[in-house]
Amino acid sequence: MTQCSCEGIGALLIAIGAASCLRGAEGAQEPHPRTLTARCGDLQVLFRDNSRSPALLSGIGSLVNFRAAKGYDAIDPEGKGASAGLNFEHIICGSRNPNNKFTPRSGPYLLYPLPGQSGARLVRSGTDGPWNVSSTLEYHVVAPNAVDFQFRCTPHRADLFGPHGYAIFFFADYMNDVADIALHFRGVAAPGDPETWIAAHAPRGHPDWNGGGTYRHRDAPPLEYDRDLDFRLNSWSYDWPRYTEPFYFGRAAQGMTFILMFDRWYTPEDEIRFSLFKFKLSRHPRPAWDFQYVVHRVVAEREYGFRGRLVWKKFQSADDCRAEYHNWKATLRAGPRPRPNSAH
Repeated sequence: MTQCSCEGIGALLIAIGAASCLRGAEGAQEPHPRTLTARCGDLQVLFRDNSRSPALLSGIGSLVNFRAAKGYDAIDPEGKGASAGLNFEHIICGSRNPNNKFTPRSGPYLLYPLPGQSGARLVRSGTDGPWNVSSTLEYHVVAPNAVDFQFRCTPHRADLFGPHGYAIFFFADYMNDVADIALHFRGVAAPGDPETWIAAHAPRGHPDWNGGGTYRHRDAPPLEYDRDLDFRLNSWSYDWPRYTEPFYFGRAAQGMTFILMFDRWYTPEDEIRFSLFKFKLSRHPRPAWDFQYVVHRVVAEREYGFRGRLVWKKFQSADDCRAEYHNWKATLRAGPRPRPNSAH
């Protein structure tokens, strides 16, 4: 069993079992720490709650592989209000709504250590946000270089999502300096083309383009949204290229790679979409390598969600990144309501 150790400052120490432990970096007298730091394998990961958001965002506040690139944080160390990984950023519907922007960044998102494991859980009540959606976002640091994550949510009022009925749950990864801004994935460049490696740069061209764009699965149709939608940049997607396997990687600085993979792609019930935004590129080579989870028809009191893995390691090759996905996929157990898909 790989030994996982505790890092951080402060008086709150929770250690359960020999394999993992966590330290609260602030607030020893608080029932919920603001931050937790976990070290396992080659990774040291700082997790944050929502208590100082949007000045400091929840999710992964720092991600360091101290064996492969000691001192180099995968997450933008200077962005403050635009610096986090696996940050739950938006809930979006297809109609004009003031709550389409940044609502998960406000209100309580309480941080808990995971007993017996090196990781953390963020928990939100439905009454703590305008969409009335309860949610949990759980992170497990896994040796040697991965963070497994799981999102679960339960909408309590389907009518809030308007006549289109879908919900976009948007997650942000604000990166530190990178060597190449593109998202790299297996996909098809045009109808009828063979599957190949795609380097997606989110170019201009779509009328709703605003600093970047979104890529969907080969089988997925575009989302319909109202003409007067007030927050379009995350709702449209490129017609082509499209991805065929639910993972992508990015080439970061210092020879590192950031790989994100998911347990699903597209079905009529839900889907994963990849997003790239380039708002910081005029000052720094720091893109946002993001993703979206879309529920196509929200049903009240039904649980939805997905699982994923983030890998932060030295880049070897595109095929090595693909092997990381397939090796992880082979370990997955059947989760709640598995989504079969004939494409794989």
